[in-house]
Amino acid sequence: MILINALRNGLEKFLELLGPGGGPVQVDMRTRIAADFLKGSGVEFGALHSPLSVPAGVTVKYADFQTIDQLKLSFPDLPSIRSPDYVTDLESMSAIGDASQDFVIANHVLEHVEDPLKALGSMARVLRSKGIAYIALPDKRFTFDKDRVLTPLDHLLRDHREGPDWSLAGHYEEWCRCVDGLSGSEHAQKMGLMLSQRDNIHFHVWDYPAMMELFSYVTRAETSEFGIEMSALNGSEVIWILRRK
Repeated sequence: MILINALRNGLEKFLELLGPGGGPVQVDMRTRIAADFLKGSGVEFGALHSPLSVPAGVTVKYADFQTIDQLKLSFPDLPSIRSPDYVTDLESMSAIGDASQDFVIANHVLEHVEDPLKALGSMARVLRSKGIAYIALPDKRFTFDKDRVLTPLDHLLRDHREGPDWSLAGHYEEWCRCVDGLSGSEHAQKMGLMLSQRDNIHFHVWDYPAMMELFSYVTRAETSEFGIEMSALNGSEVIWILRRK
């Protein structure tokens, strides 16, 4: 708690100097960072219609938890969705072998995952030594999540330890209230529907200090397999580069 409070105070001072935050994601910044860190062959999760632009000579396969036909039904307004080479989820990566990838890309995916710590562990499993996890996360202050409560590290640890079922109702309740703006019977009806369908939403929300707390924990844990190479504010998101030990 002391760490995250110190980080938040420092970030607030930094943002005062920087001026108003947020703004559109800069695709060229994503591309420049990719050019600095990505080489060899790897996999991108959840690319949909906007895969990361990678340097010449770099090979990318694509993964999603739905088939291409299911994705087209889920996102009928998105053009040219990438057909996944692997149909698997980020938490298990069951279709991808151990130490088989030079990099894993997950842009705006981790917030959709019910157990982010399990997902990060799977990323470490499939990466070769010195491999790169390229992760972009939305800063909740600049998105439709702005009125939601930050996800504390203790919540993520409990999700990982006990499984995420205990927290699902709370996530859906908050979503219906803060994002959809519902109350009363409409709120109850929508929440019940989401629970019955186990809808995919932003289960977890972070600002920069909360992200730093998460990734700092991952790098200092007893079984740590990652180090933080860099982070970069990019409009309404933060790009994180983790390197496999």
